[in-house]
Amino acid sequence: MKITTYFVDVQGTLVRRDPKTLKSQLIGGVKAFEKIRGAGGRIYILSNAPRLTEEVHKDLLSVGLPVNIEQIITSAQVTGEYIAKKFGPSRLYVIGSDSFKQELSKYGHTVVEEGADVVVVGIDRQLTFEKLNKAMQLIMAGAKLVAAGMSRYIPEEKPTISIGPIAMALAYATGVKPINTGKPSRIMYTYALVRARAVPEESAVISDDLEDLIYAKRMGLATVLVLTGATTPEKLKASGFQPDYVVNNIDELNPW
Repeated sequence: MKITTYFVDVQGTLVRRDPKTLKSQLIGGVKAFEKIRGAGGRIYILSNAPRLTEEVHKDLLSVGLPVNIEQIITSAQVTGEYIAKKFGPSRLYVIGSDSFKQELSKYGHTVVEEGADVVVVGIDRQLTFEKLNKAMQLIMAGAKLVAAGMSRYIPEEKPTISIGPIAMALAYATGVKPINTGKPSRIMYTYALVRARAVPEESAVISDDLEDLIYAKRMGLATVLVLTGATTPEKLKASGFQPDYVVNNIDELNPW
């Protein structure tokens, strides 16, 4: 079956962020995108970045990756839309950046400090005990728990804790299972397929994260592992999982 739609991860696949400056450094993708487009394929960026879509777009352009903003699908978009459809316009207590809060507000939600309907977990580089404790109290008072991804860490120069451990800390404290609206989850992959008007058997996910690919394969998408981020050859071997293709760098990809 010919692959017509490629969903491409960002961190560890296309770029790596400097943990000090937070600026993106290109890993690859320019040549791969040229080859995919030359073969008649479509590209969608699939990112767990919980922030404004405009910022993700600006970052990709800054490293020379030619993408339109319409090609970008983020866990922030999915989270905002999922909550709106599932619970209606809601009061959100957000563990995350101001950028993430602004993106969520696009979907009719209000960010609050008290009386939240939903606690939303993103990446918060200024996370404090007080923020975590407030989130726990709100969940215990009846708020839903939504995580914009369940990644364990961000593959930066020095690994940085990501959304998953924060969400699981709250889950452990409250006994409430988080709803995962990012990767890897059926919610995000379904959103991406619908948005792209694509079908699983003609789509592929390209990522450095084994968990992304395992879930994608479970949903019937083809999988391409790149060895520039979270997964080493040793980790791949130990996992027992076999992606459809493994490449050292995304630019080695040959569309099929």
